[in-house]
Amino acid sequence: MKSSVGNNRKTHPLFYIASGVIIIAGIKIAAPILNPLLMAIFFSIIIMHPIKWLKNKGVNGILSIIIVSLGLLLIFFGIGSAVAKSLLQFTNNISVYKSQLSSITSSSITLLNGYGIDVSANSLTDGLQTNNVFNFVSKFITGVGGLFGQIILLMLVAAFIIGESNTFPTKLKVILKNPTVSLDNITLISLNIRYYLGIKTITGLIGGISVTIVLYIMGVQYAIIWGILVLLMRFIPSIGSIMASIPIALFVLIQSGLTGVLYFGIAYALINFIIGQIVEPKFLAKGMNLSTLVVFLSLVFWGWTLGDIGMLLAIPITMAIKISLETREETKWISILLGSQKSAEEALSQKHKINDN
Repeated sequence: MKSSVGNNRKTHPLFYIASGVIIIAGIKIAAPILNPLLMAIFFSIIIMHPIKWLKNKGVNGILSIIIVSLGLLLIFFGIGSAVAKSLLQFTNNISVYKSQLSSITSSSITLLNGYGIDVSANSLTDGLQTNNVFNFVSKFITGVGGLFGQIILLMLVAAFIIGESNTFPTKLKVILKNPTVSLDNITLISLNIRYYLGIKTITGLIGGISVTIVLYIMGVQYAIIWGILVLLMRFIPSIGSIMASIPIALFVLIQSGLTGVLYFGIAYALINFIIGQIVEPKFLAKGMNLSTLVVFLSLVFWGWTLGDIGMLLAIPITMAIKISLETREETKWISILLGSQKSAEEALSQKHKINDN
C-alpha cells in the first residue's frame, strides 16, 4: 500500500528546476569538449547532402565521403593560409590601430569643442569602447580560427558520424518503444537544420564576399578578415550584422577617414538590406519558425553557456529542441511558446477543428 502511494506521489517542481540547473552547469563546464562535437554534428548535417548526391550518381558510400572531405579540406586550407597571415598581422598591429583611433578621437573632441560643443575625452572614449570592440573581434576570430585549426579532427568526427548514420535507425528501433516517431523526429530535425544552415551559409558567403570586394576597392587592409567576420556574424540573427559593422567601421575610419566610413556605411546598408529584407525572409520564413523573442533569448543563453560558438549554433540548437518538444503531448505547449505567431495560429486552427468534430 505504501509503495502504491509513493508511486502516485507527484514530483515537486523544484526537482525539475534543480535538475535543469545541474544540466546547464554541466553544459557550461563541458563547453570546451561540447563545442567541437556540436560543430562536427552540424557540419556532418550540412555535408550529408553532397554525399547523398554522389551516392545517387552511383559513387560508393565511403568514396563519396572521402571526395567531399578532401574537397572541403582543400578549400579550408586554401582560404586558411591567407587568413592566418592577415590575422597574425592584424593581431600584432592592434595596439597601433587603437592608438590611431585614440588620436582621431582627440582630434574630433578638439573640433567639437571649437564649435562650442562641450565633449570630454572620457565620455567619448567610454561611449565608443574601442578597446572592447577590437578585443572582441580579435577574440572572436581567434576562437573560431582555433576551431578551423582543428578542421581535420572535426571532419574526421563528421565522417564517422556520417558513416554510422546508416546504423542509427536499426539501433533506435531496438532501443526505443516508438521508433517510428523518433526516426521521423530526427529526420525532421536534420532537414530543418540543414536547410537553415545551408541558407545562412549561402547568404553569409554573399555578404562576406560583397563586403570584402567593397573594402578591397576602397583599399582597406585585411579585407578578407572583415569578410569572414561578416560571414560568421550572419549566423547570428538580428544583431550579428550590427556587431560585425562596428569594428569594420572603426577600422575604415582609421584608414579612410569619415568619407570612407560614409561610403562603407552606404554599401554595407545596401548589402544587408538585400540579404536581410529580400533574400533571407523569402527562404527562411518556413525554415526557422521561432519567436523573435526566443531567437534573441537563445542567443543570450547559448552564448553564455557555450561561448562564441554557442552564439553561432544557438538557432539550430533551439530549433532541434523545439521540434523534439512537439512530439510529446506533455511538452507540446512549450514548443508552441517557442514558436512563431504563425505556428501558434496553425495550432489554434487545429484545436478548433478537433473541437468542432
